[in-house]
Amino acid sequence: MSLNEDMDRGQKAARLLSDPMLMDARDNVAKAIHEAWERAPIRDRDGAHELRLMLKALSDVWALLETTVANGKLSAIEFDQLNRRAEK
Repeated sequence: MSLNEDMDRGQKAARLLSDPMLMDARDNVAKAIHEAWERAPIRDRDGAHELRLMLKALSDVWALLETTVANGKLSAIEFDQLNRRAEK
């Protein structure tokens, strides 16, 4: 992927992470999963495990977006450095 593509993806991911609707959706989904987990009978290990996997997947999606933002920032730094070298 090119630096420009990385920077663009990072900016898009940053917009998503700061979007109030997406943050509310993530929080509501996490809350619903936690509530279901708390209501699950202790003997329902498979069900509790499935809910834990759902929380992990939600967390993984958020972490991927955060990583994309970080990569975009690093690409912007590299892009600036390359431009400065080209100007010299």
